This record gives sequence, structure tokens and C-alpha cells, in this order.
Amino acid sequence: MNKRTGIRISKRITAVCAAAAIVAAMSVGAYAADIGGIQRKVQIWIHGDQTDAVLDIQQQENSTHYTLKYTDDNGEEREIYGGGVAMDGFGGERPLTEEEIAYHIFNTIDVDFRDDGTVWAYYKGCSMDITDKFDEDGYCYVQLKDGDDVKYLTVEPDRGYCVSDDKFITSKD
Repeated sequence: MNKRTGIRISKRITAVCAAAAIVAAMSVGAYAADIGGIQRKVQIWIHGDQTDAVLDIQQQENSTHYTLKYTDDNGEEREIYGGGVAMDGFGGERPLTEEEIAYHIFNTIDVDFRDDGTVWAYYKGCSMDITDKFDEDGYCYVQLKDGDDVKYLTVEPDRGYCVSDDKFITSKD
């Protein structure tokens, strides 16, 4: 009887080891297919709508780059690229962290100058037609809100724009 129990345990151990080896081999294959980057499915806000996307973050020696791939409302595959470095107070550079990339992606404000002459601002679930909000100097100042989170958007006459958590920013001063 002891021999049979020993054989059963050996088969169980063999099965567990085989399963662990398969999982490990699949993990190595997935890592190799992604060439060592960090890739995951995420939900992002695009023009006021939550959209499923695949985020691929590539950490390089001197910088971090990302690609967001998603399917638009017309069924077309789209990609958004970004990345860069962070600077310290002494002029030194370091690659952006995954958290910094994620913060940027999930808190992006987009301003869309459409062919029909309208201008739209998007922040998370907020979509706002800001066409009639430009002053006589060509500037537009709007607050975009997501719950308690408020962003101050300044759109400039040259179609540039800037965002602040604290106040409107302008180059008129």
C-alpha cells in the first residue's frame, strides 16, 4: 500500500510540475511576443466616450514610449503615440514611469478643431462645444469637470492650448 500511495503522489507531483512548466512557457512566450514591454487592455476616454484600447509601454534606456491602439466608431483601427522623459530640478533626465504615463493618458484633455468650424473640448466623460466661448482676442477659457476634479483650459488664437489644475493660463499677460 505504501508503494501505491507513493506512486499516486508521484503522479500528482508530476502533473503539478507539468502544469507549472506549461504556465511558465506561456509566460515566456507572451513576454517575448511583447519584446519585454508592458502591454495591457485599458479603458480610455476618447471624445467623451469610454473606449477599449490596448496600451503598450516600451521602457528604453533614456525614455519611455507608449502606443494606444483602439477601434473608432467607424470600425477603423487607430493608434495614439506618446512618451518622453521627466526632468529633475538640476536638468537631469529620467524615463517616465508607468504611473506617469498612465496619469497622462487617463487625464488628457483634447481640443478638436473640426472642419465645420466648431471647436470641441473633451475631458474624460465631458464633451463641450466651445465654439462660442472665444473672446474678442481669440482666447477661450473654460472649466472642465469630472466629479470634484476641475481642469482650467485656455485655448489660444493659434489653436494651441494649455491646461492647469489651479487657474486659467494665458500669454496675454
